[in-house]
Amino acid sequence: MHHSLLLTLCGIASALSVPRQASNSTKYAVKTPPLTTPWTYEAGIDPWPEYPRPQLQRSQWQSLNGIWTYQNASSLDAVNSLPSGQLANEVLIPSCLESGLSGIQGEYTIYSWFATSFNVPSTWTGDRVLLNFAAVDYEATVFVNGRNATFHRGGYFAFTVDVTDYLKSDGSNDLLVFVHDPTDSDPYVIPIGKQTLRPSHIFYTPCSGIWQSVWIESAPASHVSQLDIAAGMDGQLNATVSSSGNSTQVQITVIDRKTNTTVATHNGASDVECTFSVQDVSLWSPDSPTLYDITVTLGDDVVTSYTGFRTIARGEVDGIERPLLNGEFVFQFGTLDQGFW
Repeated sequence: MHHSLLLTLCGIASALSVPRQASNSTKYAVKTPPLTTPWTYEAGIDPWPEYPRPQLQRSQWQSLNGIWTYQNASSLDAVNSLPSGQLANEVLIPSCLESGLSGIQGEYTIYSWFATSFNVPSTWTGDRVLLNFAAVDYEATVFVNGRNATFHRGGYFAFTVDVTDYLKSDGSNDLLVFVHDPTDSDPYVIPIGKQTLRPSHIFYTPCSGIWQSVWIESAPASHVSQLDIAAGMDGQLNATVSSSGNSTQVQITVIDRKTNTTVATHNGASDVECTFSVQDVSLWSPDSPTLYDITVTLGDDVVTSYTGFRTIARGEVDGIERPLLNGEFVFQFGTLDQGFW
């Protein structure tokens, strides 16, 4: 019922007033959390300026991370009425609303509005503009210039929406996101790990809101929509290049990062798994973490990625079943960090 209700918003007119960043919102400042680190007050307001998705990277992109505006909403029905005017507070994106770093450090942030604005570079004319969210916990309804662009459910998953048809021909574009994060409130049963609205003992404060990077990028109408790569210790590389349109030809190039030389090239089709071999590869291991760069060409779309050649399996060593890396047992030792964010 909730999903179908959200979908009816697709007809909302672009004339609706949409909030943007404003000077009359409460200014951003880090709040003092219960537990600090040496970096609590050094994060700044330009977090994660690097490209957020190095396994499928494009050259023309723009980060939307930084200071947005935020306002708590009263209920799920709030998504039916877009707020007018400016949102009440400034917030750091990405961050968990419950964290001091967010500038909110809220409790029971179940319903939330987020807003910002962005300009599309003039050099992107003729291409599609893709809006990417690396993760929003838990449900997100995205409005661009007052129109419903997409709905996404799942607090740990990235999602992309083509917003080209929602953009203004020139000038600034308004981005508004309604987020619903029920955590463990009745009657919802969703993947939450150890999050709870009533933290105690080994159950922790939730992570709500836009907690991973947001960015826009330019791509041709027919472009790579997903890239899945697996490379084994035998030099065999399996790749599936998913496309936004009909199946078409793709070219996959593997480059030795150390020497910047091409070691393999394969031509195949999109949307189906292709397999080919790379000769004399250097294997990845903790002692020698060798990586290979990859370039994928689909029509006019060129994306970059990377992989390591290694095989993870299980096998018996001295009568005991062990995890194996490249056919050898590697003892794993590390600290346990139970902090959720």
